[in-house]
Amino acid sequence: MTAVSYYLSNTKNEVIKLKRTFAFWLTIISALIFPLLFFIVYLVKHESMIPEDGANPWGKFMFKQIQITIPFLVPMFIVLITSLIIQVEHKSHGIKHLFSLPIPKWSVYFGKLSIVIFSIIATYVYFFLAILFFGALLGMFYSDLGFLDFQPDYLKSIKMLTMSLIASLGVVGIQFWMSFRFKNFIVPLGIGMTMVIMGLVASRAPEAIYFPYSYNVLSISLGENAPLTMGVSSITLYSLICFVVTCVLGYLDIKRLNVK
Repeated sequence: MTAVSYYLSNTKNEVIKLKRTFAFWLTIISALIFPLLFFIVYLVKHESMIPEDGANPWGKFMFKQIQITIPFLVPMFIVLITSLIIQVEHKSHGIKHLFSLPIPKWSVYFGKLSIVIFSIIATYVYFFLAILFFGALLGMFYSDLGFLDFQPDYLKSIKMLTMSLIASLGVVGIQFWMSFRFKNFIVPLGIGMTMVIMGLVASRAPEAIYFPYSYNVLSISLGENAPLTMGVSSITLYSLICFVVTCVLGYLDIKRLNVK
């Protein structure tokens, strides 16, 4: 088999296994929680939510959800989903079995990493679609809210979500390495949650630009005002560098690890 064949075959198997775990449903549940809460709030406080004449209601409804939800939800979700996906293998001694098979270790490591990234991307997509769905539903229930009279700013919202996704990759690399390295589910989960809280607290400090767990917050709060490095957003660049470095180091660590 070629390298591509090994990778595709292992990734396909990971997708099948993912469907049988709570991690699969977590991607959907996490994406729906906040859009559903906003939907309920708009239903309950309908009269106070009616926009001024000529105002596009999608701006407040969509961007406020992104600004409130993404900085807090995404880092927590990454920590949890990564730990859950890898814990399934630790729990059933699946990693020991996989590493004993006549397949390259890199295909196992990067196949699972691909599934983690796919799950995160899927959650972003579900979240975006849920906002559109509940907004349109509100417009059907209450025409005076104006959701059916205006178009959402798709480009701006997709750009914000994409920047947030890229800013999250550094955390993905770190958490994936820790989740693969430690058999105890609590270790990567506890460290990750602590780091997320620290990232939220430290996000207002100038030094937060060097702390990967603050990048998601900064991508939303700073937006286009983020500092630049070589003409590129420092948040984006540093997150990508952190992701590549931790993925490579993580693989080298796991490659030499004698899994028992």
